[in-house]
Amino acid sequence: MHKKITAVLLLVALLLSLSSCRYEKRAEEGGSFTILSSSENKDLEQMLTKFAQKNKIDLNFEYTGSLNIPAMIKSSQKDYDAVWSSNSIWNVSISSATIKNSKSIFINPVIFAVKESKYKDLGFNKDTVVKDIVKAVETGKLNFLMPSVTQTNSGASAYLGFLNSLAGNPPVLTEQDLKSPDLQNSLKSLFKGVARNSGSDEYLIDIYNDGNYDALVNYESSLIELNEQLIKNKKEPLKFIYPSDGVSISDSPFAYIDNNNESKLEIFKKLQSFLLSEDTQKELEEMGRRTSYGGLISNDKVFKESYGIDKNAYLSPIKYPAMSVINSALSLYQELFRKPSVVAFCLDFSGSMEGEGNEQLVAAMEKILTYKLASEDMIQFSEKDIIYIIPFSSEVKWVESSSSGLDTALLLQKVKETSARGGTDIYKPVEKAVEILKDYDSDTYTKSIVLMTDGESGGWLESKSFYDIPVFSIMFGDANSDQLDVISELTKGKTFDGRIDLINAFKQIRAYN
Repeated sequence: MHKKITAVLLLVALLLSLSSCRYEKRAEEGGSFTILSSSENKDLEQMLTKFAQKNKIDLNFEYTGSLNIPAMIKSSQKDYDAVWSSNSIWNVSISSATIKNSKSIFINPVIFAVKESKYKDLGFNKDTVVKDIVKAVETGKLNFLMPSVTQTNSGASAYLGFLNSLAGNPPVLTEQDLKSPDLQNSLKSLFKGVARNSGSDEYLIDIYNDGNYDALVNYESSLIELNEQLIKNKKEPLKFIYPSDGVSISDSPFAYIDNNNESKLEIFKKLQSFLLSEDTQKELEEMGRRTSYGGLISNDKVFKESYGIDKNAYLSPIKYPAMSVINSALSLYQELFRKPSVVAFCLDFSGSMEGEGNEQLVAAMEKILTYKLASEDMIQFSEKDIIYIIPFSSEVKWVESSSSGLDTALLLQKVKETSARGGTDIYKPVEKAVEILKDYDSDTYTKSIVLMTDGESGGWLESKSFYDIPVFSIMFGDANSDQLDVISELTKGKTFDGRIDLINAFKQIRAYN
């Protein structure tokens, strides 16, 4: 009897061993397949996942901003098997030995959308050019919401379109074009009309829905979806503007990351073929993505003429400049064209911050307040920016400011010298920041409050009005997300999780101010 039991156990062990070997072999040959994707593609994940399940592909997605993709691939190439950017311009700096077989999956213009009544009042039409929009801003008749130029593809693409148009549509934009005083003055005038910046296209839509704004810049597909919501909620719809002097186009390239794995290459080919198949292309069109540059759109229910879409017209895409010119243009925006910011940093120096928490906070502030370090990620302050530092525990510890974003040495020194002790009250520093910032002109400055805390707070909010000043909160440690979310909701701000990477959370917030 014992011999039979022993034999059975040995057989089971052998089967488990063989199964384990087969699993390990599959993992070596194929394993999971990871796509590094622009966050704009999140609503397409389900479509691709469904296909992957049918074909027994273990598919994973990792999302980030398009502008971050090159750096992530360079630092962790072997972690990814394919890249799905929103625009080919961001793949140019990646070695051709690394990414291969790149093909455009769909076309998505980045355009202006203006309230119908405002569109008519300003005399906009199909022949409207960017200069007409600049004029409307200069006369105080138009404000708009804008995605972050230095942190989002939609914002950067729109900006490059503005540059190209206002430079007179040269064959290709050059460094010399960027030095034109007329071009620079026009861009300064245009960006004075920016009411709010956003590091997320989805967040921008939410802000528009909750506020009272004239217009916004975004992807055509996102604006189609927004218009459907507005009409459903019996709100005034938007009219789309496709500047006749050129439109910024995002081409959504899907490319293979070559890690010398033939099995992964075969999986990639299956996924790419699926995305380019007739049925998938039709489904993409139903989701507001174009499958060509125009003239072949058949879906009248999605691409509506009443929105300002001419489905029979071909788009006139701008020609993107060299990457060196793009980088110079982005730096110019951050330091010269961007509407100046006035930012109040409310920093938690309560007792629970002592040690590691304090070290993380100081490192994050050193990154953001040191011009050279911040400029590596296009998050540097400019000379025209104003910065307030408000450390707190159960009370506000002190308030210090700089009237120039380049003069931050004293601010950083005082942050480093501040001790962490006492309880936590996140509401007092926020109210202090509101009191300071409310007197700044919103037409001149983009105003925001950055609140960082690691614990649950006592106290309560006494302010009845936040004067349309958003509070962007960063939580880490044992921070109470419920308390922070309430503040974010009241102020039309946003809460970020800095528990894994506090510095990255600070970088994300800079896209909103």
